[in-house]
Amino acid sequence: MISALPSRQTLKAAALAAAERGWRVFPLRPGSLTPAVPDWQRKATCDPERISNAWDHGPYNVAAVPCPSNLIILDLVPARPGERPPLRLRSAGIHDGADVLAELTESANARFPFEVFTVATPGGGMHLYFTHPPQGPCPQASTGTDSALGWHVAIRSAGTFVPLPGSVVADGAYEIAHDGLAGRWPAYLARHLSSGPTSKECAAGVLPAS
Repeated sequence: MISALPSRQTLKAAALAAAERGWRVFPLRPGSLTPAVPDWQRKATCDPERISNAWDHGPYNVAAVPCPSNLIILDLVPARPGERPPLRLRSAGIHDGADVLAELTESANARFPFEVFTVATPGGGMHLYFTHPPQGPCPQASTGTDSALGWHVAIRSAGTFVPLPGSVVADGAYEIAHDGLAGRWPAYLARHLSSGPTSKECAAGVLPAS
């Protein structure tokens, strides 16, 4: 159970701060990850007046839609209690999505993106924020916790949303772990996904603003 929800003012400030970054936001029901409005993809906005009006009605959690916000987000998912990785990963000492991304990064002789805007999730995972590829296909969003990048490395792109810092659920709060900028979408990730499915909702880049 959630002992106390953040105030309306605290959550409104979080929504306005995200909008200042150019991220399109919409409200989630208080203490949950359920959209509080229908047609949330279209209603997500950067307009401060609309945001203030929405959050004046209640302590809504805050979510952003990735592609219209010029974002792609990697969701590094922790293992659930008692969950073990696929057999092929165990010998490599991999325990969660962060380990999978670290191995993928190392194999590409690249650097783990420590500097990008990073959100710690209540379950012990991380959201890494990247700018949308300016050209070329948008990777298809994950329907669960995995993607073509690997076990427990999910992609949040077109048709999905991410809870933003300040949001609180039963397991805890979403908090800024590193307050940087969204990083450039890494070339080694794009290469790894080059033969994989792409988003039908965002096949050629960022969705038009509404």
